Order: sequence, then C-alpha cells, then structure tokens
Amino acid sequence: MTRFKRVFCFMLAALLTFTAFTELAQTGSYAALTDGSLSEDVAFASGHIDEAKDTKKKKATPTPTTVPFEAPEGAELTYRAYMHGKGWDEEYTAQGEVCGKPGKNISIEALEVGIKSDTEGKVCCNAYIDGIGWTGEAGSFEAAGDEKAKKPMQKVKIYLTGKLLVKYRIFYRVCLDTNGWLGWSCDGFVAGNEDYNRCIEAIQIVLVEREQGGLTPPNINGVVSKTSSYYKDASKIREYMINKAQKYTSKTKYLVLVDSQYCFLGVFKGKKNNWELIKFWICAPGIFKTYWNRDHEIGVKSKGFYSYNSQVYWAVRLHKELWIHSITYKGHNGKKVLDGRLGGRYSHGCIRLATENAKWIYDNVPSFSRCICYKKKYL
Repeated sequence: MTRFKRVFCFMLAALLTFTAFTELAQTGSYAALTDGSLSEDVAFASGHIDEAKDTKKKKATPTPTTVPFEAPEGAELTYRAYMHGKGWDEEYTAQGEVCGKPGKNISIEALEVGIKSDTEGKVCCNAYIDGIGWTGEAGSFEAAGDEKAKKPMQKVKIYLTGKLLVKYRIFYRVCLDTNGWLGWSCDGFVAGNEDYNRCIEAIQIVLVEREQGGLTPPNINGVVSKTSSYYKDASKIREYMINKAQKYTSKTKYLVLVDSQYCFLGVFKGKKNNWELIKFWICAPGIFKTYWNRDHEIGVKSKGFYSYNSQVYWAVRLHKELWIHSITYKGHNGKKVLDGRLGGRYSHGCIRLATENAKWIYDNVPSFSRCICYKKKYL
C-alpha cells in the first residue's frame, strides 16, 4: 500500500469514528455507555462528585448504614408518626429505626411513643406544633401533637418517669426539612431548633441502660446531611468552652464565649476561675475569618435594624458592624423568617442566634461584658 493510500484509509477511519461518536452523543447512548464505567480518578476529574453540582439538589437525603444498635432487655420501645397527607403509620417503628420520610418534604404532625415493660413508669412526649406551640404531655402510646390541625411538628421533648427513669435514658434526634438530621437530644431536652421554622420529617428514638453510662448512641440506621454541622458531640464542646472560660476576666459578672469552629455560644456568670455556664446555644457565626478569633466587649444594644436586605431583632454590638442578633426576617420589620439556619457560618459577619435566645442576651447581659470568639478544631 502506497503512503497516499495509508493516509487516506486513516482519515476515512477517523471520519467514520467521529460520525458514530456524534450519533451516540445525540441519542444519549454515549452517556449511557460511559455512565458508571469511569474509574474513580476519572470520575473525580470529570466532576461526578463535584460539591458545587450537589448543591443544586434540594437537599442531602440521609442514607442507611449497617451500624446496629441492640435494644435493652425488658423494655420494648416503639413509636409511630402521623404524616401530613398520609395519616398514621400502620405499624410501629422499632427503637433505633427511622420513623418518617426524611428528604421527602412530608412533615410529621403527631407522634406516639410507647414502652412495653414490667418496670414501673412511662415514656412521655410533648410536641411543638407550628402556630400552636407546645401541646402538652402525652403518655405512653398517646398522641403528642395535633393531627386534626394539619400543621407540622417543629420541636419535640421525650422523657421517662418512675423506675424507667432510674433504669434507662432515652435519646432521640430529628430530621428537619432543608437542614437534615440534628444531633442527639435526651431525657426531656428539646430536639429541633428555636425559630427555625422548619418541619420535622423523621425521628429516631433509642433507649439506653444507665449501667452503660448513658452514652450517646452511635450513628444508627441513618447519617446526617452533609450540609449541616449538627453532628458534633455537644457535651465535649460544652466541656471545652467551660474550661476555656475560666482564664478570662470581664468588667461585669457575665462573660460570653463563641465557638466559631463548631458554632456554639455560651453565656457564663461569675468571675475569673469561677465562671458558671448558664446558657449554651447553637449559633451561626459569620463567614469572615476576621471575626473568628477576636476579643470583644458588648456595647450598644438595638431592638432591631434592617441590613443586607433583611431584618434582625434583639441585637448587641461587639465591634463596628459586628453584632449578636436574631436570625433574619424578610422586609423592614418583617415577621416571616428569611434565613433560620444555625449550626454553620451562614451570616455575613454577625453572630446569629434563635430569636428568643438573642432576646435573652439583650435583656440580661449588660454592656461592657466581655465576649471571646475563638476557632479551634479539637474534636
């Protein structure tokens, strides 16, 4: 074969390959052929796990894990939910299992929790319903919430009584729409967040024997949304903050510490080497690193102001444009939540709190009180 013929054959083969490639691409067959066939390195380079693309999804949905959790002997904990538009679950959920529809935009409107045991006592549940408030204590296998109101549950408290309380601890966590799974609460502490204006879509409940030390359960049968920082051991964060506070002085009997790494705020009362933690809340520090490690002093106070196209309330000033204030609301003097996220660095620079927590600081922590912001990764 002459050189000219070899070149001609090569060009013809290339043309045919390009034509076939174009037809496959137009029909979508090429994408089907290559989908799932790329190596991990190629998939990474091509952006198949690009976080920026993932943010276009509505939210991260929890996926099951295989981590087991054994129920204690002598007490059978079960629960079921009344779902918006669906009604009551036909069957009760066993302890540790996910009850509800996480990531499906279907809210829980009522909840029944019960324990079958020979041990004296009962499990009680109190639900906070949007527009109604706390609905009151419901005993074992009684409905907490209001299924007739057709309004979503936003917060919940679950606790034990009698000898059940002596023998066990009860842990629970909720999945909020948009924000995903929150951390574990226990023994009557609130699960959910103040002023979040978010609906509970799912719940997990676990009974733990006190002989085991009442340790926080592991990640069982579900994982947190990757968009949230709630899955932090708050007890360790609290302990670190208490120890750190002791070395500081303040011009008043109050001291405020802000953990910019794990997004918690603590209010202390007392004096150097004898500070007592009296308030401990999840917060949302700002995105600017300038404010993550700073020593401030509370200055002027404001009942509210409009800034960055949003309204905030109950603000105390730390430095120039840096304030501690509520979550944000729509419009001048608005009452509808614009951004209720907490647990991450979501604000422009200020430190956001749930509105009633911001009001507590406004009402109780005087000017000239010291505020220490710090950022250290210690978990």
